[in-house]
Amino acid sequence: MELPKRYTITLDDDPSISKIIAQVTGIPSLPFVSAEALRKKAGSFDPVAAFIDVHLDSNEIGLDFIPEFRKVWPFTPIIVATSDPKDHLIGEALAMGANDFIRKPINPVELTGRLHARILEMSTRRKNDVVEIGDIVFSPGQSSISKDGQVSYLPKLETQLLSMLIDQRELIVSRDELKQRLWGRIAVSENTLDRKISDIRKAFADINSVCVIQSIYRKGICLKFVSAEEKAEKSGPKTAV
Repeated sequence: MELPKRYTITLDDDPSISKIIAQVTGIPSLPFVSAEALRKKAGSFDPVAAFIDVHLDSNEIGLDFIPEFRKVWPFTPIIVATSDPKDHLIGEALAMGANDFIRKPINPVELTGRLHARILEMSTRRKNDVVEIGDIVFSPGQSSISKDGQVSYLPKLETQLLSMLIDQRELIVSRDELKQRLWGRIAVSENTLDRKISDIRKAFADINSVCVIQSIYRKGICLKFVSAEEKAEKSGPKTAV
């Protein structure tokens, strides 16, 4: 099947939703009723946006698949559309990596406004794939951080984790939120997250960066920047008392 030049993807067990979205946006929307079926083909698509339902007929939860879709489509707006009234779903959807959230029945004005805003937002991110922050240059596309000609490369999950921390720098992010965005509903141990954080800290140390990842007891993780003097003071030898 030849794909249209511009299209969205709709994952929803109601086939009428993709037709409504196509009518509202003015471009085709490829319909999928199974998240697993979409997951298998996601790598061959480059949609303008993806609309994901929460509850699917096959007992699949659309939110569970968002982290994987986000990896495949790093700059594609992912918008959750559901008739479920539970407010906590908004936070879950955003924590999983979605860009926005709309309720059904779909309001054409709201859908159009949110879609255009998210496309602009993700387009800006694509253009600014290289981020200069603190004393480093971070390239999510190259999975690297660099400083003064020194480069350190990160694995995929560590790159995603660092992207999250940079987006929310100076803010405390709960460990649960980080795990949810990285692994979805898959249960992972605290040690698994700690190893990812440790890998990023080592990458910072390898290029002698002033970026620091702090663990705040019972609160979460925070990316901060310290001066070279502060860093030297913290890492220097302690005087015996």
